[in-house]
Amino acid sequence: MRRIAALLAACVLLVGTAPPAGAVEPPTIDPAAVPPDETGPDQPTEQRRVCSAPITFPNSNFTDKPWANDYLRIADAQKFATGAGITVAVIDTGVNGSPRVPAEPGGDFVDKAGNGMSDCDSHGTLTASIIAGRPAPTDGFVGVAPDARILSLRQTSDNFQPVGSRNDPNDPNSTQTAGSLRSLSRSIVHAANLGAQVINISEAACYKVTRPINESGLGAAINYAVNIKGVVIVVAAGNTGQDCTQNPPPEADQPNDPRGWKQVQTIVSPAWYSPLVLTVGGIGETGQPSSFSVSGPWLDAAAPAENIIALGYDGNPVNALAGTDGPIPIAGTSFAAAYVSGLAALLRQRFPELTPAQIMNRITATARHPGGGVDNYVGAGVIDPVAALTWDVPSGPSAVPYRVKQLPPPVYIAPPDRRPITIVVLTGTAVALILGIGALARRALRRR
Repeated sequence: MRRIAALLAACVLLVGTAPPAGAVEPPTIDPAAVPPDETGPDQPTEQRRVCSAPITFPNSNFTDKPWANDYLRIADAQKFATGAGITVAVIDTGVNGSPRVPAEPGGDFVDKAGNGMSDCDSHGTLTASIIAGRPAPTDGFVGVAPDARILSLRQTSDNFQPVGSRNDPNDPNSTQTAGSLRSLSRSIVHAANLGAQVINISEAACYKVTRPINESGLGAAINYAVNIKGVVIVVAAGNTGQDCTQNPPPEADQPNDPRGWKQVQTIVSPAWYSPLVLTVGGIGETGQPSSFSVSGPWLDAAAPAENIIALGYDGNPVNALAGTDGPIPIAGTSFAAAYVSGLAALLRQRFPELTPAQIMNRITATARHPGGGVDNYVGAGVIDPVAALTWDVPSGPSAVPYRVKQLPPPVYIAPPDRRPITIVVLTGTAVALILGIGALARRALRRR
């Protein structure tokens, strides 16, 4: 799961309940705050660290399918859809394209000279390959929607930083890494305008409820993409770390707050914009929630997030990243979100008439529900792609309920008052006629 340093909630009808009075609530969306459709960084950036690349553990064997593919029965799901004709925008660290990850440039918000097809962090390439990596006869890897089209928008990078940047703990909108909520907002608008039908956002901004920040642009961008352009947005729940601390579970003695909104201590954005977005937590190979997956009342579903196998820069399978003390497994809710974005692409192909809300409803309604039906760690449960593609599920509401600020009626501005001009024109004509008639009359009198 990518962080934007310190910068950075079935559809809610099935998954969540409204926050009780006095609890933290997602911000009201102001549809008038949509940011401009402009690429490029918020400010000039420079590369300050060497680019990283994914690697493999010694003696790795990639002949078999990844455990996540078997767990989700991806091969069976692909009998019903492969993502053909669907465009998925990956807003991430960029993608280093290869024949197995044939991404297309969607724009660069890190380097003004880039086009989105440069990945200095490996994260975006891994994410894109899980969504739509092509198969090969040499190994068992295949993405969830291998026939989908990938648009790469580079929006963040740990290895690029704003020129002259410093850490400012008093400004959560500042960042040591390239990328911000502002550039994320613009990238969402840009992806939607490029025709993306699914947007994957495998990054998160965490901040304390006691220190809210202005997210008007982000909320407006999400609302624009979903409700105006008809895009399904899938986002990662976030990983615990320096900025993302785990939220406590709901209180058992608070029946009016079953999702624990009053217990929230850490806001995760854009995850908390559920149900406008589908927020995805992580699980391990046993099906248990990943300990690093940040919980919250905005969790919608879950997918594999541990011991991930993906494709590297050269299009070959990888299963590790270079850690300080050696290789470490690829893990994070970023990759859980990628599996769900791939499923969303399959569903958009198979059910082209469904709205974003109805696509998300199919995913949550067919998920493997936890014991209580829903919880803050896996939402409605782990996704079941075959069930989502084949079950007879009521479509549900065409739009998701959300608090959108009602725009005031436009102030009436009277049109330009053209009556004097018209009168002048008409009066001038009348005068000319009158004067002409008068002249004729005088000449007639003189003849007499």
